[in-house]
Amino acid sequence: MRPRSYDYWHVWTLPIAVGFISVIGLLAALIGDDVWDGLSWLCLAVPLVVIGRFVIKPQGKSRAS
Repeated sequence: MRPRSYDYWHVWTLPIAVGFISVIGLLAALIGDDVWDGLSWLCLAVPLVVIGRFVIKPQGKSRAS
């Protein structure tokens, strides 16, 4: 039996949220200028921040023994 902590939403919440924010950023870049450009930069920086967080401090057990 699988532990309850590995259910569907526990695994997919962050990837879905990052994808949704990325789509908002891409649409904001296409829509207009000024405030829209700032919104697009902010939204498109979110995936980079998430990647950086998991590169600097990975989760789970280390495979190096």
